[in-house]
Amino acid sequence: MVAVTGAQAQRASGFIPINRLGISYQRVIGIDLGLIAYNTLYGSQERSFYDISLGVESIFARQFALVPKLNVDVGIRSSLFDAATIGGGFDVGWYMDFPNGNWRITPKAGVTLGSIFRLYYGYHHYFSKPVPLGTGRHRISFELNIAAFHDFKIGI
Repeated sequence: MVAVTGAQAQRASGFIPINRLGISYQRVIGIDLGLIAYNTLYGSQERSFYDISLGVESIFARQFALVPKLNVDVGIRSSLFDAATIGGGFDVGWYMDFPNGNWRITPKAGVTLGSIFRLYYGYHHYFSKPVPLGTGRHRISFELNIAAFHDFKIGI
């Protein structure tokens, strides 16, 4: 168990490989893997952050889909709880359910805890067709910021 109370978990800024592992629910389960990110910490005691990452989401719908995507995440320090930030951002991705594809953008908002755990609500906007069969527009995602563990030197 990692304690995040009163401390910011991620201390490093810069390029970080394998930065995120997440699970999402959008009427079906999805697994999200961040492949590489650029992260910057800023503000009072560097407790706010932004990161830009490339990743892929696997969606286990009626027809399996992959979503290669660009993620932008921002967290601003919260005065309610020392290690918490108010977070948000957006994802832009290409939803592929073989053979079809569709661009989608997902604005998201939520909270983070020590920049390790991120809980977001997102709303998918598809550009060219209706919502893919078996999925929905609303997404709840829980992400583990693996980049924070690089700072703890635990071999990830």
